[in-house]
Amino acid sequence: MVTLLGAVFIPLAIFCFLAQPFYLLPLLLISSLFEVASVFNGTIGNFIFGLSPFYFVELLIAIRLVLILRKNGSVLPPKNSPARPLAILLVWFWGWSVISSFVMPRLFSGISVYSPREGLDIELTALAPLTWSLSNLAQAGYLTLNVAVVFYAVLSVKGVTKSKVLSNALYLAVCIASIAAVIQIFAATLGLSYPYDIFNNNPAYAQGFEEDIGNYHRITSTFGEPSGAGSFLAAVAIGLLAQYFSQKHSLTCLLYFFVVSLLLLATTATTGYAEFCIASILLIAYWYLFRIKKEQRRSRSKVWLLVAGLVGVAGVIIHYNPLFLETMSAVTIEKSDSLSFLHRLTSDAYALLIVKDTWGLGVGLGSNRPSSLIPAFLSTLGILGTLLFVLIIYRVIRLYPGKKGPSYLQLSFWAFLTILIGGAIGVPDINRPTLWALFCVAVAQLSAYSTSYALALKDMQGYVRVPNVSLEGDTGITPAN
Repeated sequence: MVTLLGAVFIPLAIFCFLAQPFYLLPLLLISSLFEVASVFNGTIGNFIFGLSPFYFVELLIAIRLVLILRKNGSVLPPKNSPARPLAILLVWFWGWSVISSFVMPRLFSGISVYSPREGLDIELTALAPLTWSLSNLAQAGYLTLNVAVVFYAVLSVKGVTKSKVLSNALYLAVCIASIAAVIQIFAATLGLSYPYDIFNNNPAYAQGFEEDIGNYHRITSTFGEPSGAGSFLAAVAIGLLAQYFSQKHSLTCLLYFFVVSLLLLATTATTGYAEFCIASILLIAYWYLFRIKKEQRRSRSKVWLLVAGLVGVAGVIIHYNPLFLETMSAVTIEKSDSLSFLHRLTSDAYALLIVKDTWGLGVGLGSNRPSSLIPAFLSTLGILGTLLFVLIIYRVIRLYPGKKGPSYLQLSFWAFLTILIGGAIGVPDINRPTLWALFCVAVAQLSAYSTSYALALKDMQGYVRVPNVSLEGDTGITPAN
């Protein structure tokens, strides 16, 4: 059965596929917001499934990539492209991950694991024995689509114009998530209904939109649970803050940053809070900590005024809303005493034992589910798979031009870096849609910028400055031989 989201996304995606293939990428970025929604629900026997809008759009992009492969014989960037080393690493990572999903569950059959379908809130004595399952096949398929989209984006995004189209799509995604969060807040406050049947209608995913603490209804926006919404909002908030610094304190960026940050506060998501704090410290330290010139002290003081303003607004909200303060306490200070928190720590610790018991190879992609991303990588893809992913992130950072890069690059790069931090704290999904969507945008934009910059340098090398000093003191530029 086609859902309401399907009635929107399916025609749009098919139109883009046939007439405007590049615009599948902006559509993909928007579709990543609906992590636990579907465009089509169905059954095969006793098996109930839902097709996510994100993976539906990815499937069409993968078909487009196959057409490029048939035409060009390769989907790797050219040898002189700055993105080629990253692309090669991504191929190796994909290959190892897919192999692991089929080989490791059979090689280490019977080892106790946290089954991805059972969740974390189980005792160690109730763990499932490792066997190959459809979860392994599904995760390998999702990763294949994710990697294909990254290659398609790198090949399709050329120049500033298309890079800015992706940035505009990211702004639109932020607006959609923000508007949904505001509507949800008003609905919960006024006792009105919220369209969960649109955003939370995929029967194949766990839904956490009914996570209330006392009388406070936690905000999920378009996501499946508060932690997903909090992690995404924290990522784009830091991206907007980086853009604010890059654009010499644009008032528009500052306004967006405040709105998204306050909506992050409303999610009461511990993961989002911690992610935001760590990333903001890293960003401010990178941008201002080592700037010691006297004329730059004023810029630094503006940063502290911004932080003070955000803290002040949050303080007013908490002071005049005691219920929200109690909820904040429950998800932060008191959370360490909860049984759920103990289960999460246990699952991460047990993931490290899995690494030891499998000689560092892991139990295969899709075989184990701890509570955070690093243990997920280590326990499923082993040391080699984790190292390959770390090298990929290293290559992304190498492509980052630093403070001299345009503002749209600051937004996508820092948003991607921040959502990675959130994953390391408490979001274990290796194939998480928003993670790969931000990765796709960041890599495509960085590749396009680096390629343009390299071509500009190559053109400049056609001229060499030669000090042709005459008696009159003239100098000149002569063409290189």
